[in-house]
Amino acid sequence: MKKRFVLFVVTSLLIGLASTSFAAPVVDPVKVGLSKDLIYFVFPDRYLNGDTSNDSFPGYNPRDTAFFHGGDLKGLTGTCSDGDNGLARIKKLGFTAIWVTPLVVQQKPTPNGAGYHGYWGVDFLNVDPHLGTKADMVAFAACAKKLNLKLILDIVTNHTGDVISYNDKTAYLSSDLLNAKNPAWLNDLSNYHNVGSMSNCWGDGPCIQTGDFFGLDDIATEKPVVYNGWADVYGQWIRDYGISGFRVDTARHVDDAFFKNWSPQINAAAKSVGIDNFTIFGEVWDVNPINLMNYVRRNKIQTVLDFPFQRTAAEFAAGYSDATVVENLFAYDDLYTTATSDASNLVTFLGNHDMGRAAKIIESKRINKASELLPRTLLGHALMYLTRGIPSVYYGDEVGMIGTGSGSDQLARQDMFSTKVGIWKTEARVGSNPIGTGDAFSITDSHPIAKYLKVLSALRGSNPGLANSSMQVRYAKDELLVISKKDESENREYLVAFNSSTKAIKASINTATSTGGWKALLGKPAVVNKSEVVTITVPALSTVVLKANKGIDKTDVKVGKLTSKMDFLTGYYETKAAVTSKDLLKVTFSARTAADKPWISLGTDTNSPYIVYIDPLEFAEQKLELRAEVINSKGKKYELPYTSLTIPAPRR
Repeated sequence: MKKRFVLFVVTSLLIGLASTSFAAPVVDPVKVGLSKDLIYFVFPDRYLNGDTSNDSFPGYNPRDTAFFHGGDLKGLTGTCSDGDNGLARIKKLGFTAIWVTPLVVQQKPTPNGAGYHGYWGVDFLNVDPHLGTKADMVAFAACAKKLNLKLILDIVTNHTGDVISYNDKTAYLSSDLLNAKNPAWLNDLSNYHNVGSMSNCWGDGPCIQTGDFFGLDDIATEKPVVYNGWADVYGQWIRDYGISGFRVDTARHVDDAFFKNWSPQINAAAKSVGIDNFTIFGEVWDVNPINLMNYVRRNKIQTVLDFPFQRTAAEFAAGYSDATVVENLFAYDDLYTTATSDASNLVTFLGNHDMGRAAKIIESKRINKASELLPRTLLGHALMYLTRGIPSVYYGDEVGMIGTGSGSDQLARQDMFSTKVGIWKTEARVGSNPIGTGDAFSITDSHPIAKYLKVLSALRGSNPGLANSSMQVRYAKDELLVISKKDESENREYLVAFNSSTKAIKASINTATSTGGWKALLGKPAVVNKSEVVTITVPALSTVVLKANKGIDKTDVKVGKLTSKMDFLTGYYETKAAVTSKDLLKVTFSARTAADKPWISLGTDTNSPYIVYIDPLEFAEQKLELRAEVINSKGKKYELPYTSLTIPAPRR
């Protein structure tokens, strides 16, 4: 059974903290609040045991991968001082946000397992006693605030723990479980679909949205009592702790309108304590960006986990696929571009608690020499940190955890502290020896992955243009991918090259910078610069970063036509500005329904070819006038001739 997570709510224990005005960032309507952050994703139960007094509850068995192991909020919080293994360690690794699995009270353990993962929630207003108390959560939030670490809580809105039973096709609650859940509306059977398993449900509606997810009780998220109830529950979390974001579990399984009904209430709760750019990202397990983008554009999930990136990055790092596959992935980024979203908001990752760890996945993609696994794992992390998106690293990956057997699900949830699970003591690690009776904390400072993540974080910190800024693919051939990134404030160009070959690769790259030369910030490339062409030799299995010594100066723009036609794969209207330039441009697309009507932004594209996609459901049976405005790096504006588009009625 897959294990996921749920959050809990507390009552007014944190009155003082709730009344504090949390720092509100300058809000960009397109960028989410976490857009520049680096996320550390962690299981509190598997991180560090800070309070052994809570180990005695039913479900504690540190020798079995399916039960609680003793990690808790006190262990994760630590002393909040330098040198400690709690949040201070995570901060030292370069992370700016921490995403924790749910802490709500779980259903009673079964002979086969317990809810150490947080996915079997029944009481959403209290902390599971295995993990601590509400007071421990107060201390955790206060430490994170002190260290300037943003808190991201994993929540579940699609289902609860498995409490409801079936007699044939009739749902019922046994007498001892009539009030098993909290708040009270969760005990009302009419707030559930009650149609059996998602794999074989009965009744109306798609099973993927109405069926029980691996036996867990599926909630009727289309009902006002449900989405308003969840808004009350999770809104209180924000008010009490100043949380910056939610990761929403199984987001593809809720009602299509759920996020439209729920998210505005969550954003209002955040604004009430001064958080003006709260981030909600959903787990939509789909590797096809054409499918994924509709959850953002039509279902109105603010953003999602980037499963297409995960697959593509792991395959490129492994040498299984070449650079053109990565280029093709980024070409789909235009699907996410609207007036309020773009692909830079996607939360990227290499491995997770369900699929397995980064090194294990990279290792599984292609048979390579054992000695290649470490540099290939570093390459995968560099690709995640230095391209677009919000990187998230799964705890333990920084110290080379791999996994045994399939390496997925329970086998990807190792203890950071000294483990009592036999296979975890002896399983291989990348970059270090099997852990034996030791712990992961003692090897962190010397581990090559942890050290590299610190380097990448510091590089982003001192060069904001590398931290999820505008990006242009410059070269993609065989095992070499080269991108340009741009520092808007300095008008400075970076070149980032990724080589997944076991041999050095030499290539000539066209740039927007012709004078001043380039400085190497990462790696040891050989560089020859002639005008705007940079010839670079990238060492085997490595990443290099170059920064231009002077600002962008190749800013000439050739403007052509603006066209719009239906894309047969998506059903959207592909609207393309024919613009040619070596510069890293911004092209903003707009539409209006009549000459006396205001222009409506369709989004801004910063990656050639310059395209947005118009959703026909937003403008059904309307005639649109379209325009595109180009801005080069010197601020000069160009406008393409207008064009028109008539969108027919939707097909019935």
